[in-house]
Amino acid sequence: MSLTRRIFLQRLAQVGGYSAAFSAMHALGLTPSSGVSPLPELAADFGKGKTVLILGAGIAGLTAAYEMCKAGFSCTVLEARERPGGRSWSVRDGSVVEFTDGTKQTCSWGGGGYLNAGPARIPSIHTHLLDYCAKLGVPLEVEVNVSRSALMQAPGLNGGKAVPQRQVIHDTRGYLAELLSKAVKKSALDEELTADEKTQMLDFLMGFGDLGTDGKYTGTMRGGFVTPRGAGPAKHVLNKPLSLKELLVADFSKGELYEEQIDWQATMFQPIGGMDQIGYGFVKALPKEMIQYNSPVVDIATSSSGVTVTYTCAGATKTAKADFCICTMPISVLAKTKNNFTAKTQAAFSGMPMTALYKIAWESPRFWETESRIYGGISFLKHPVDLVWYPSAKMFSPTGVIVAGFNSEREDSGGLGMGGTNSFKPTEFGALPTHEAKLNASRSAVETLHPGKSHLLTKPIYIQWSSIPYSLGCFANNHLASSDGAYAQLETVEGRTYFAGDYLSHLVGWQEGAVLSAHHAIERIAMQVKA
Repeated sequence: MSLTRRIFLQRLAQVGGYSAAFSAMHALGLTPSSGVSPLPELAADFGKGKTVLILGAGIAGLTAAYEMCKAGFSCTVLEARERPGGRSWSVRDGSVVEFTDGTKQTCSWGGGGYLNAGPARIPSIHTHLLDYCAKLGVPLEVEVNVSRSALMQAPGLNGGKAVPQRQVIHDTRGYLAELLSKAVKKSALDEELTADEKTQMLDFLMGFGDLGTDGKYTGTMRGGFVTPRGAGPAKHVLNKPLSLKELLVADFSKGELYEEQIDWQATMFQPIGGMDQIGYGFVKALPKEMIQYNSPVVDIATSSSGVTVTYTCAGATKTAKADFCICTMPISVLAKTKNNFTAKTQAAFSGMPMTALYKIAWESPRFWETESRIYGGISFLKHPVDLVWYPSAKMFSPTGVIVAGFNSEREDSGGLGMGGTNSFKPTEFGALPTHEAKLNASRSAVETLHPGKSHLLTKPIYIQWSSIPYSLGCFANNHLASSDGAYAQLETVEGRTYFAGDYLSHLVGWQEGAVLSAHHAIERIAMQVKA
């Protein structure tokens, strides 16, 4: 048998894993592009003799350090935390989660379980981040973002009992197909359809909604079974269709359309062992001692000739100087940091409201796999905690880390799952008065979906991003119309200081956006050096 490209890639994946196969696919030109990166091609000695201070060792800062070192610049990275990655943070056994009010939680999960407290998935269209994973040797695995076996629950649907996602989706699709089929048959679309097109449309709707020969929806095998298929004389029995009225009242638009969002479409990936592996992958590729940890910045002084940064380390105040600075600190932190930036830039730091996202995770025996046969994906419900996210890692192992709650604690007009400033109204979950009340709501969501199983949840970890030091929010809400002015202002250069971070991209909240913003900063510094 000839060695086709398909066979070659299959064998390479078996031997070297996804990273090896992905690198080969990229070399063969078989991977799609998510857009044009502004990163210039620079010679290895382009930045010789030039120094750069990079503030923050998140994904934007690490990307900048990696690329500028390759181009010959001498780089120093100042990081306030004791670890790299910024919000690309994986909580696992031994991790300490500390809030700004001094509240501490210590994780003690076993079996290698972890929570990706920030980003938890990499879309296949985020090709620049995927490229870095390949270059840095960060092994990836598939992240199951959607499962038709996951559950949906609403008080007015099916007597309040959760039903598999496949049934909700395909019953909804069937009824929609039936309604449109009736409209076509009654010639309601004569102005839009020719006779041939009408026939073709009806044929399509028969398949789309799995309609009967009479054009009516009476159920579908796609929605699952009361009695499954088996051997012997007994025949399978389909689930009775949920009523259209109940489906409309339940309004599962979030869950039904979840995977249609451009950045949530299959295939999704995650680093094996946790998202923080990307940050550590960058660190391994950088010169030792380049990153100074536990070094929060307290003052930034920028001018047309260079930058001086004051920071603290080991109880001492220190200064660092450089020809250029790439500042990737969160704008919520910059708003509280002394600087000599213009008044317009200082105002811009508060011009993009920070999201108040949270996550709650528990260690538990994998009852969702052993009893509900759910392997990855997300269940949705009408509840203060409106989703439960099942782990894609270490399937079939005895225990796992289940996320029961991932959303915003504050409402905002910008859309589902987004947060805002303190002036915005708290969500039903955010209004809960105590840490314990929020954990109880999380446990209640699991009990609603999986009756009798919530007692198995142990060792909770609650991430409240607005209370995480050196973050003070999850990401900047730059999609709001009111944020346009701040975005434009932070695009401007302050002396020799350039800003970078996902908030200066149109992929806000994603690591890909952080990568591209770093590329953009490098592009502008290269133009200044050339000039």
